Amino acid sequence: MEELINGCLWTWEQQTDYLLCEWDIDTLPELVKQDTKRYQYNQAKWSWSTVSCTIFAAAWMLSDLKNYEFSEAELKSMDELSYTRWRIRWQGWYVQNAVKCVADRWNNSELSEKYWKVAYYRISKYDNDTIKWALDKLYTLDTSYQGNSNYNKDYKADWVLNWTDFGTPTYGHSVGIIGGNIDRSVKDNYYWRQYNIYWLANEVSKIKCYGSYLYIYVSTDNLNEIKRLNEMKSKIVQVIDLNSQLWHLANDGAYRTKLHEMNEKNRKKLEDIDNELKKY
Repeated sequence: MEELINGCLWTWEQQTDYLLCEWDIDTLPELVKQDTKRYQYNQAKWSWSTVSCTIFAAAWMLSDLKNYEFSEAELKSMDELSYTRWRIRWQGWYVQNAVKCVADRWNNSELSEKYWKVAYYRISKYDNDTIKWALDKLYTLDTSYQGNSNYNKDYKADWVLNWTDFGTPTYGHSVGIIGGNIDRSVKDNYYWRQYNIYWLANEVSKIKCYGSYLYIYVSTDNLNEIKRLNEMKSKIVQVIDLNSQLWHLANDGAYRTKLHEMNEKNRKKLEDIDNELKKY
């Protein structure tokens, strides 16, 4: 596979990560606090971070998930960890590698004991429904684009990226995509710029210079518990269906009454599970 380096982004994309799809995102909890506070990290603030857009975009995504603001020391420790993983000093890096690096740094720290560990997944650029649902639930998504002067001129004109094709790229950059109560927007790691948050007039799938995948962090405890409850719910539904079939086949009145009573209890269990799921 060709390795292309533009500015602070390496653009090779792997397809071995777990792909999040409609069913998964539908079970994830809404992040109720994310529209009240958006964390901002300025990768131009320190000399060591000027080419670390992929690290900063991943850190920003994690902050929005956990409502936790990283210190300079914590950001730098993530950046330094990346250089132990085949990243070249003073050069950019791959988006998916940075997402994994930041997750590993978090999961191996004391922070994960207090705020839960995280897992990361990719979402296809063309899966508009899953992207919309993730943004509506106030998750920040991490992605990249290959830009040029036309790209910059477009969004700086009115704070909206209107075009979908910008021609030959001259640089690469990693950014966050946000939604919810804010329209679908790009969140840039250079927050000292006037245009660090600008709207997207089109879906990401239509913008040719955007990467093939977006990444998302989820809290693993939430995800595991939601999956456990849904698996339990699925098994109970199967039992109810089987008992209903047996009820129609049975000739014994007492046995049919017993099946009916069992299904009433199972339906009550389904209500309890639905109430538990609402907590997430």
